[in-house]
Amino acid sequence: MTTETTETTRPPHPTLPGAVPRPAAGAPSTGEPSDATAEALDPEDRSRLAAALDAVTHPVAISPPLVIAGASAWVALALVCALVPDSPLLPPRDQGYIDAANPFTIVAASTVAAGWLLLWGLSTGRGARAAALRIRIAHASAWVVGSAVYGLIWVLSTAKTALLAPPYLVAPQEILDRLWDGRVLLAQSLGNSLLLLGIGFVIGLLAGLITGVTIGWFQTANYWVHPVIVFIGPVPSLAWVPIVFVLFPSAYSGAVFMIALAVWFPVTVLTRAGILSVPRSYVDVAQTLGASTWFLVWRVSLPAALPNIFTGVFMALGSSFVALTVAENFGVNSGLGWFLNWKKSWGDFPGLYAGILVLVAVCGLALTLLFRIRNHVLRWEKELTRW
Repeated sequence: MTTETTETTRPPHPTLPGAVPRPAAGAPSTGEPSDATAEALDPEDRSRLAAALDAVTHPVAISPPLVIAGASAWVALALVCALVPDSPLLPPRDQGYIDAANPFTIVAASTVAAGWLLLWGLSTGRGARAAALRIRIAHASAWVVGSAVYGLIWVLSTAKTALLAPPYLVAPQEILDRLWDGRVLLAQSLGNSLLLLGIGFVIGLLAGLITGVTIGWFQTANYWVHPVIVFIGPVPSLAWVPIVFVLFPSAYSGAVFMIALAVWFPVTVLTRAGILSVPRSYVDVAQTLGASTWFLVWRVSLPAALPNIFTGVFMALGSSFVALTVAENFGVNSGLGWFLNWKKSWGDFPGLYAGILVLVAVCGLALTLLFRIRNHVLRWEKELTRW
């Protein structure tokens, strides 16, 4: 009997461009790389593949014209400060401030332009650091151009043309001169303000957390305390000044109370809201496993309420700076608030604006630090946090 076997020949798979074909079964291996393998390992192909992967993983692209425009704008600012004469209508005091700070302004603007171009050059490299730098440059390009254009308009409208005349509207060079001239007093005032703010903020934060957790968890406490919070909490800090001077033994302790009160209210309200919004299923599961009341409060409810708590801390930070400025203007003879009031009383508006600039920088750094802490603590809901 003869057995006939039929051999089925499968059609070859289509080969993708640049792919390395597999050798046929049973074909002898020569040990030498084929032409296709050499083509796949070509450096030009590897560069194209790396560029494609980089475009997918880092879709943010830098706009070279925008980067060049930013550097050019800062160079233009330096040239205007160096070559364009100041207006003869400026008072002698303001002209002296401008002359003293003008060399520094020219060097600073030129340094910003050179540093911006240097960062752009470093971003063209490979690796994670270069990719992160590209993202930052792409995000900051418009701000670099805008800040230089704003500086140009400011210098031209004040120092060069006197369209915005002193004493109330001054050139940026005058503010820089007052910053440098009063650096010692500003540093002392900043240190006193940070100390006062830190003490009041910590006391208000702890009091707000304790009050919020208490009235959020215990219904009896919520019945008696929440109506009082609704009426007392929204009262502005300025309204407490007469009472503070009567009830507290010193202006400093009264200032601590005002800051703590400004922090306590938003933290309390948002902590209570966070505790009340914890899903009931979390508590039921924990109770089923034998959790105590202490465990339910501190290990279940409080962590689940952290997003609301951070929102309250964010609101409290702004309120604390308002209370700080008010407190230092009424009785506390130190700090940035006192410095601003003192400069205003002497009519030194460049010094006043220098103090405001320091206060703005401190507020911005404090908010940035809070955002960093928030992002670290709430990293488990990174994509859900929008503030």
